[in-house]
Amino acid sequence: MFVIILENISFSYSSKPLLENISLQVGERERACLVGPNGCGKTTLLRIASQDLLPEQGKVKIEGVNSEFFQVPAIEHFRGSAGDYLDCALRPLGNIATQFQDATTKMSQGIGTAQEGQRYDQLLALMSCFDIWSLETRLTGVLARLGLRALTGSGRDRSLSSMSPGERGRLQLAVTLIVKPEVLILDEPTNHLDARAIDFLAETVNKWRGAVLISSHDRAFIEDTATVIYDMDVRVWNELAKATGSSQVTGLYRCAGAYSKYLAEKTSARRKLRGLHTAQQAEKRLLRKHRQEASKIARGGVRLASAEGKAKKFFADRAAATAQRRMRNDDMRGERLSNQEVRRPCSYDLAFELNQPAVSTGIAVAARHAAVAGRLAPVSFDLSYGEHLLVTGANGSGKSTLLNWIYRGQPPEGAQSSGTITGERRVGLVPQQLPQENDPGFTSPVWKNGIGEAGKGILHPSLWTKPIPELSAGNQRRAQIALALAASPSLLIIDEPTNYLDLEAMQALEEALHGWEGTLIVASHDRWLISRWQGRQINIR
Repeated sequence: MFVIILENISFSYSSKPLLENISLQVGERERACLVGPNGCGKTTLLRIASQDLLPEQGKVKIEGVNSEFFQVPAIEHFRGSAGDYLDCALRPLGNIATQFQDATTKMSQGIGTAQEGQRYDQLLALMSCFDIWSLETRLTGVLARLGLRALTGSGRDRSLSSMSPGERGRLQLAVTLIVKPEVLILDEPTNHLDARAIDFLAETVNKWRGAVLISSHDRAFIEDTATVIYDMDVRVWNELAKATGSSQVTGLYRCAGAYSKYLAEKTSARRKLRGLHTAQQAEKRLLRKHRQEASKIARGGVRLASAEGKAKKFFADRAAATAQRRMRNDDMRGERLSNQEVRRPCSYDLAFELNQPAVSTGIAVAARHAAVAGRLAPVSFDLSYGEHLLVTGANGSGKSTLLNWIYRGQPPEGAQSSGTITGERRVGLVPQQLPQENDPGFTSPVWKNGIGEAGKGILHPSLWTKPIPELSAGNQRRAQIALALAASPSLLIIDEPTNYLDLEAMQALEEALHGWEGTLIVASHDRWLISRWQGRQINIR
């Protein structure tokens, strides 16, 4: 039985449609993953599926789901402590437990009516369905597995404003897993998770009893969890359908199976499309040549030129008839080819162009027992100009604290710190979180009018003048990278470079960074990037 049903969904933020006639179905115990380029509408579609956003056209059906337990409050604009958020998010389950206790008391005292007996049975089913019996135990366990053990017990008094974006994101994810909604919808759930937390999330998702719909850039996570892939980039499939006269793919291409199976299908489809385009262009050239020869035949050649009288008319008529027949056949072939002709396959032209800095020698960054109480254990290292350094470690180990100290040249304001960090001041930073107005590079004019030609090769030209808040998360990430590179830094610091980027953008960025001769510091949890890193590496405990 299908649990999530989207029928002919259309939506737009401007005059240009973002989603058009999108349909998908996700069945019980099915784990579907949306893939596609940044800005194609994955997050918007997930918001529509979760009924957080109304489509302009189409229907959303969530079969057999009690919507009271379907929504988890967004943490982004929530004020208060971690405990306040947990109380708010878990209140529906607490209400069930309270009502069940009241019903149990009435039944034990023998004062319950037949209707109250039915209500008792319903509450008992809900207690079991959402595993409310062990709510506190599960809460403690999930928080610990997601690296939020500090938020248990008295740690719940910690204010959300003092937490990093990654911690807040993990807290909302923890609540979602604890609430156990019948339908699980996750947008980039592995952002801000370390390897252990990702393993826990994959294990949890694979055991989910209901339907699961996710969007993720984590190649290993998708491979480990997805049972069906929905590709939002349908151009290659539609071009092949056009060539064979088959039905066009509307909205999404569905591939049942693991992510590796989908990759093989799309690679094969692209190879077929390139071969088909080459063959069709060759046929077009052959047709043009054939028509040119027909024109020569129409002129009659040597025989017509030398013939006289009736013979001249005979050769002229025969040449004209032959030429007309050949051109008629060419026209028919040309029309058929035109109807089936595929467009030239798009070559991925994303180019993170890093200007090579002037050659420098010596130490670019020197850390001596740099530590921040409660946030960063003592770290010491020397990084020479031109070296690339990868910083790894569990969430909360202080990777972002270290990178921000290097960037600003001073420890966090108001924190108890010790040790020193000195180094290059021609430095650019791509922070872990998405941009806010007045962040470095994001002046008010840029925030309102776009990043302009600084986006060359990184953002599509149509997005250069688009206000930053109107860009998708992935394109906001590209804008951050573009502005950091536009300053031509000698030292480039990137905190979680693959967060929010689509798969092709990740590959292009990794290739550009590999070839850059400047000094580079990267903090990442991405297993794919870590396994292929060729520079220096330190792990923060």
